[in-house]
Amino acid sequence: MKQNSEQKKQPGLSFPSKGEKESVELPEPDFIPSVGIIYENDAWLKPLFSALTQAGITHEGIDVRKHGFDLRASQHHTLYLNRVSPSSYMRGNAGAISHAHALLATLESSGSLVVNGSRSFHMETSKVSQQLLMNELGVLTPETHAVSSAAAVLEMIDQFKFPLILKPDTGGSGALIRRIENKEHLLALIDDPEVFPPGHLMLLQEVIQSSDGTISRVEFVDGEFLLAMKVNPMNTFNLCPAEGCPRNPIETGVQADAHFEAWPDVPHDAVAQAREILRAARLDIGGVEWMDTSDGRRVFIDINATSVYRKDIQQALGVDGFGVVCNYLSRELAKEAAKCESRLYRRYR
Repeated sequence: MKQNSEQKKQPGLSFPSKGEKESVELPEPDFIPSVGIIYENDAWLKPLFSALTQAGITHEGIDVRKHGFDLRASQHHTLYLNRVSPSSYMRGNAGAISHAHALLATLESSGSLVVNGSRSFHMETSKVSQQLLMNELGVLTPETHAVSSAAAVLEMIDQFKFPLILKPDTGGSGALIRRIENKEHLLALIDDPEVFPPGHLMLLQEVIQSSDGTISRVEFVDGEFLLAMKVNPMNTFNLCPAEGCPRNPIETGVQADAHFEAWPDVPHDAVAQAREILRAARLDIGGVEWMDTSDGRRVFIDINATSVYRKDIQQALGVDGFGVVCNYLSRELAKEAAKCESRLYRRYR
């Protein structure tokens, strides 16, 4: 078969042509399957990048603190993994969250596969959205009021049941959380811009006490249970599992710390509830936190997308967190590469 001037022979993929026994050789794809890692905090990335390199997965970091993109040509990788944290503003990176929201939406509109994409990041950056989702699923959550300003607090103050937890709608790693003991305590803080910072939707939430003083957390990858642990916070609201994570003290002059313990016998029904929460949130990689109270309630308090796997917990449970993540990403890369080959084949038929 002769090729016309527009079908110059090039090395590459070969498929049989319609109605003929000969084959038409197609151009090789001009890309290597790769993962773009969207992030803001370098400190949490070393174990992930090391695992990706060991697994032979081509990857590139995309630092949203110094990143720009063309709305019409944003796709440069086979797939993307979002690792931007809702606590980024606490590290001086106030624009990271809005930039990530825009980037994720743009990538998805171009047809890119994004692991922990725009819907899950919306959940990650809004505790109101998390609680509404969990309420829809019928799991227990703390009683919560949302307030836009100090004036709103004054108008609603007689509706509150003290003590309360004050926290921002967008937060992580214990950001801006305070315990409010009574009405007088709240009134004394109401004009403090560090307590009610401008631009933040704030939540006043029921205080939940677990029966043993711990918070339970389970982690999943692609809907599969990975590990469970219990966290015992000491004079801190920061439950971040990363080694060396700084913890602000609740009471000044007293050391802030958190103890993490592997939990091999986590109840199966709790795992099932957490899995359903992540499925509904469309969270591909992430965790869920709850507290079991002395009166028999299981109260879910948080959804986390920026999973960090502690070495001691992994060793105790015999799991390799980022190894499992890499296996998942490898499967998704293979699927996306197959789609590219299929599109290329159809284009040249």
